Amino acid sequence: MTYITTRYERTKLYEEVWTEPVTAVSKRYGTSDVALRKICQALGVPLPPRGYWARVEAGRPPRQPALPKHSGRTELVRQRYVGDRPAEPDPEHLVARREFEARPENRIIVQETLERALPVVTTMARGSRTISVSKGCLPRARRILDALARALEVRHAPLRVGRTGAKGAYVTIQGQDLPIRLVEKTVRTERDLTVKEQRERKEFGYSYFPNRYTYARTGALTLGVACSNGDLRRAISDGKQQRIEEHLNRFVVGLETEAVERNREALRLEVQRREWSERARIRGEQERLLQEELEHFRALEKEVHQWRRAEEIRAYVSAVEAKAVRGATAIDSSSDLGRWIDWARSKADSLDPLVEAE
Repeated sequence: MTYITTRYERTKLYEEVWTEPVTAVSKRYGTSDVALRKICQALGVPLPPRGYWARVEAGRPPRQPALPKHSGRTELVRQRYVGDRPAEPDPEHLVARREFEARPENRIIVQETLERALPVVTTMARGSRTISVSKGCLPRARRILDALARALEVRHAPLRVGRTGAKGAYVTIQGQDLPIRLVEKTVRTERDLTVKEQRERKEFGYSYFPNRYTYARTGALTLGVACSNGDLRRAISDGKQQRIEEHLNRFVVGLETEAVERNREALRLEVQRREWSERARIRGEQERLLQEELEHFRALEKEVHQWRRAEEIRAYVSAVEAKAVRGATAIDSSSDLGRWIDWARSKADSLDPLVEAE
């Protein structure tokens, strides 16, 4: 396994993030823009506000604040694992998607009020698996999904809901159906055990106690791509200083990235399947050749055995014939002994593989 060590120096990082957008700086460091923002926060490095680079392009750059005093660390060291396989370059459509979503004019805006939601959002709100939030968060969830659905329609990747609704909402990108889920975070609290339950635990060890945990909604939402194991990939979540509404463009990029990775994984599995199939074919061919060789060898052993039996029979018949003629001139072929000798020799010939059958 290979690890790459990266150093983040506070002064250098400050100059970099105010010279180029965070997305460009993060690529040089080999990390994500979200991770780089967290590092800047840990080092006390201020970041350009929203719309800063648009004003720079317009020739009206805002005033750049000075690097503030910071009592914490001035340097961070991070290690990241690099796989043995070389990283594949991003396809052109993914690069174009990042550039498109980074432009200020393409920012996805969630309305403060929603007068009429798209039909697909209405269907989701009626009970599909896409939305899992409390009633208090449902209006906000509908506004978020409505803004996302409208943005995806403009990007020629409409949000759909299966006929039964069991599949939930999904979007098809690069041939991949990506299920979307919007869930509300919960916190678990454990109640105190009763005296009886404490006694049972002490006596029997671990025991099941009903209603031991309660779950409370927090109002914090997470939007992501649902996986078969229940996890959410490419997720964006509410935080202390951010809300989902501010990062829908990044989520759209995440959808494209997820489709690319799933296609790569499908291709890798197909290549692996073909390799295994070829190995199985080679093993089968080797086993067939080995079986043929074994059958040929067994046939050879059988022919040698039959040849030896035939030679032994001939030798025995010759010995019988020699003993019979010691006191006589010849053996009459019509006699019993003559007929037996002819019969025995024909049997030897029938066993001998070197004698062709007439």
